[in-house]
Amino acid sequence: MAFKEISVEELKLNPFTDLKKYCIVTAGNEKKCNPMLVTWGGFGVLWRKPVVTVYIRQSRYTKEILDAQDYFTLSFLPEVYKPQESYLGSHSGRNEDKFAGSGLHPYFPDEFSAGVEEAHLILICRKIYTHEMKEECYTDREVYERWNSGKQAGNNHSAYLGEIVKVLVKE
Repeated sequence: MAFKEISVEELKLNPFTDLKKYCIVTAGNEKKCNPMLVTWGGFGVLWRKPVVTVYIRQSRYTKEILDAQDYFTLSFLPEVYKPQESYLGSHSGRNEDKFAGSGLHPYFPDEFSAGVEEAHLILICRKIYTHEMKEECYTDREVYERWNSGKQAGNNHSAYLGEIVKVLVKE
């Protein structure tokens, strides 16, 4: 099945439920790409642009690829793909081709980005702002300790704010 483009205003998405389900962020393009499971993020309007924010830990291979380019995608898959999406969240693209390992397939909508072919919705986003979430900026110490201690100590998240430039839905 092919994808068709719709306007961002036609998007039928509930950020409070759809992001709690699994979502795949993919950095890269046809030359090199890596998908990663994300469940933290947000949607809104900033600088009069429709935007999405995702949070990626410093240690992630996806972060390396995303830092080197201007675009990323968010792919939303039907629930039947939850085991494959879990695979993307528990393996590193540094060590393997995560698409091959998961059984999912890359989809290349243009020369700048890559998504997941099995998705029913793909958002193509252009990075417009990034920021490392630093310890001294947390106003809730309990939140910082919960998500950045133990094995995650020194492995803070970076926030990536992207303008949604294209919305693709499965026909």
